[in-house]
Amino acid sequence: MDSESNTLRTQVAIAGGGPAGMVLAIELGRRGVPCVLIDEDERPPRFPKANATTARSMEHFRRLGFADRIRAQGLPPDFPQDIAYFTRYARHELARLPGLTREEARSRRASHDDRWPTPEPLHRGQQMLIEPVLLEQVRRYPSVSLQLGTGVVSVERLDAGGRLHCESAATGRPLRIEADYVVGCDGPRSRVREALGIRYEGLREDDRDFMGGRMLTVYFRAPGFYEATGKQRAWQYWAVNRECRGLTISIDGSGQIACALQLPAGVAPTREFAERGLVATMGAPFDFEIIGMSEWTAGYMLVAERFADDSPEPRLLLAGDAAHLFTPTGGQGYNTAVDDAVNLGWKLAAVCQGWARPSLLASYQAERQPIARRNTRFSYAMAESIGRLPLPDHLEHDSDAGHVARAVLGERLAEHARREFDIPGIHLGVFYAGSPLIGLDAALAPTDDWTHYRPHATPGARAPHLWVDEHRAIFDCFGRDFTLLCLDGADHANAQRIAEQARRAGLPLETVSIAGSTARELYGAGHILIRPDHHVGWRGDRLTPDFDQVLSRARGG
Repeated sequence: MDSESNTLRTQVAIAGGGPAGMVLAIELGRRGVPCVLIDEDERPPRFPKANATTARSMEHFRRLGFADRIRAQGLPPDFPQDIAYFTRYARHELARLPGLTREEARSRRASHDDRWPTPEPLHRGQQMLIEPVLLEQVRRYPSVSLQLGTGVVSVERLDAGGRLHCESAATGRPLRIEADYVVGCDGPRSRVREALGIRYEGLREDDRDFMGGRMLTVYFRAPGFYEATGKQRAWQYWAVNRECRGLTISIDGSGQIACALQLPAGVAPTREFAERGLVATMGAPFDFEIIGMSEWTAGYMLVAERFADDSPEPRLLLAGDAAHLFTPTGGQGYNTAVDDAVNLGWKLAAVCQGWARPSLLASYQAERQPIARRNTRFSYAMAESIGRLPLPDHLEHDSDAGHVARAVLGERLAEHARREFDIPGIHLGVFYAGSPLIGLDAALAPTDDWTHYRPHATPGARAPHLWVDEHRAIFDCFGRDFTLLCLDGADHANAQRIAEQARRAGLPLETVSIAGSTARELYGAGHILIRPDHHVGWRGDRLTPDFDQVLSRARGG
């Protein structure tokens, strides 16, 4: 710190301390890269946001060493994590998609699940409970400086980095931060994106019966909620009727609950409206205490036109909501942000530590922008599906016509639930088609199927899961940075020689040998280059003399 000018200098400045910013700080911190994390809040907000951590995000947290801490947050171990649809919660149940309890998810991790082949099933826990765990992890790393309670006022682009003009939220005291690299993880009103003149592209709010336009989240306490429904407990409760639509989410299983209500045009987000909405979605009076409310907008399918400045060696970059904005259906916004941070984290560290060329950072947009477009399309499609669902006549009538109407709608809702929530292809099928680091023709990319996942090790894909023994997944064997995986038929001696040469040249490369035909058949070759983010960078049966070109391309060409 230069005390006279009140200027702090660092290698990486991260504007925004949400999931993207904190995961990025963790990725840099574990590699010893000096960075500053800036956020206007002193501590993570205590208000409901995202509701689920995907299997892929849980795999990242396993790699980073704290998946079990994440899984301990939220609902009790035996609480059913079902998604259930009702006319009103205390009246007619229409459809239900069963979900694993937390204890069942722990048991399932060691199974061989062909539909969800992962060592870390998804976890349904509130973001407001996850963020304190992430902050706890950030604090472990001495190379990460926290500037909490500090807001970013403006951002300057410099020839060799950026300058952030900040001020204390409490005192207004100014602080300047100069960095070689600046990452905007500062949300939809990003100061970094504003400084770069980058716009969102795509669809903004849409007019739907539900999950379109103005929404109101009501955070409330109701220990008697589950008894009031008279139904089996669930994680998500959807109220589907012509008077009111609502989505209610269990937070801790003991009465902390969040409900999202559609705000009609011209209606103010008052406590009276919230109270009426809670009673209407239940379909009966019940006791509750409103803790807080927040208005927001649904219907977005927005992706930034660029994820970085316009240089071939970018120094100002965007991640998380600063780069893409979602409708929350499908639960992709927070999880896409985590994947952004993982992808960018190892690349920034590689450039800062000198073992990769600065051009490596250009691959961040090339890889992540198509995934943001894919994921926002999925979320928008799910909002369209549930928000424009036609509701039949007689839906709430206790009559033969009502019974038929509920049965027909229930079938449609059950099908929708499978398409929104049983989505291994979305969770595990991220594929970096056309990445400049891989050199694979994009035409060879596998078909992107949202609801199905076929394990494969085509370069660009997530490395497929395999249990090596009772407790170790193949992911657990990989090194922190690059790994040359040697399977049956591999040239182990040559692989060791290549790794030693790479390390002498500054490239962190480890070799890992896994015996047996199962891994060889799954990965489709004897040698596999695994990137730090556990995507496949290359595979082949022979380590030819030009393998150094493979390594060169994998770190920026």
